Amino acid sequence: MLHAVILAGGSGTRLWPESRAARPKQLLPIGGEKSLLRATVDRVLPLVPLDRIFVATSKDLAPAIAEELSFLPRTAILVEPAPRNTAPCLGLAAARLLREDPDAIMAVLPADHVVSPDEAFIQDLQTGVRLVMEDPRRLVTFGIPPTYPSPSFGYIERGEPLALPESSKLEEPVRTETAPQHRIFQARQFWEKPSRETAQKYLEAGTFYWNAGIFVWKAATLWQALEEYCPEVFQPLARIAAAADSPRFGEILESEFQQIKSISIDYAVMEKANNVVVIEATFRWDDVGGWRALERLLTVDERGNVADAPRVIFWDADGTIVHSRRDDHLIATLGVKDLVVVVTPDVTLVADKNREEDVRNLLKELERRGWREYL
Repeated sequence: MLHAVILAGGSGTRLWPESRAARPKQLLPIGGEKSLLRATVDRVLPLVPLDRIFVATSKDLAPAIAEELSFLPRTAILVEPAPRNTAPCLGLAAARLLREDPDAIMAVLPADHVVSPDEAFIQDLQTGVRLVMEDPRRLVTFGIPPTYPSPSFGYIERGEPLALPESSKLEEPVRTETAPQHRIFQARQFWEKPSRETAQKYLEAGTFYWNAGIFVWKAATLWQALEEYCPEVFQPLARIAAAADSPRFGEILESEFQQIKSISIDYAVMEKANNVVVIEATFRWDDVGGWRALERLLTVDERGNVADAPRVIFWDADGTIVHSRRDDHLIATLGVKDLVVVVTPDVTLVADKNREEDVRNLLKELERRGWREYL
């Protein structure tokens, strides 16, 4: 059966001061009415029922996640004892699924991206499931055709094309009148965040995709891949899995997970495996990595300004982004260019929009000053 594992442990630091440690971007309604997390759950529901949806997150965020998704049982919240990146997290999720369904297929979905339309996403996901059912050894990922030379994303280089399987035994298919013709390839190589110059070369080559971090695979295949390619992660996970029925499970989970190497699934498995398949995504995707995402998600006026706030005045302003959720607060801009202005009840950010990566430096300075209440 198909299960969804939603990754909801990120911090969303570049969307500070709206995104905070206690309420990061996946819990915020960025570019829509629902939180990004709730939109992710709703998006997958046509294909995966509620009792097969799991959300992986940190101890600190688990209560807020449970509140946001109160319709899910608490057992659906997979709590990591410590932040150890995606490989240990997904290994832990695979171990859980294998106990309940030895033949489980995992769809791995980040909770903090904007995806549309939902129908195209479901069709692409179905294609991934079909590929895994045809060959259970496959690790399927989704590549986003790049639209600009971004140094902020990882990249996937595609290799030889593959044919789409003729039929599917998918338990609950979603049928549409106009199914897309998917482009499917062997993945040749994964590349980490490049320089802008290298990203430009990738864009011009036409054989590279942005790595969206969306995957489909058999839980057993991932478990075996971790054992083969990343034993330093697999061995503690195996000891955790072996203790699942022990009265000491909580203690063993805590102690073993603390010792696991922090490593991404890309480094641990995907860059090493020779059975990776990449589907060229037909859905629109944005990782909402910083405030400039609002220029892509919302309507831009004739001078390039974006208002994501109840009351805004742009006067002789160009290329400026304004965000606030306060309906009792007017934000007025005059004679400015290329700014980001974000107003929250306790923090106002005014920044050059071309320096969104540097927001992390502001957070480091808050740490240095001991002003943790603003983090």
